[in-house]
Amino acid sequence: MLPFAIPYFLENARDLEIIGFVLGIIFWFQMLRHCITREPDSPIKILWLIFMLIAPGFSSLIYFFMRVAKVTG
Repeated sequence: MLPFAIPYFLENARDLEIIGFVLGIIFWFQMLRHCITREPDSPIKILWLIFMLIAPGFSSLIYFFMRVAKVTG
């Protein structure tokens, strides 16, 4: 028995995979949008966009920690 209650819709591991996938797609899309709208026009912007299209999950995390955190922090 678990020490806390799990909502009914999260009892199946497949549901967690689907939720994680959807959140990953949303995060990837937000990083693409941030790169397109807030990066200055330069070769670096084009390289980031290509990198995010080739390796979406990994590159979005790298972009977030290298660029977004630096801009907002």
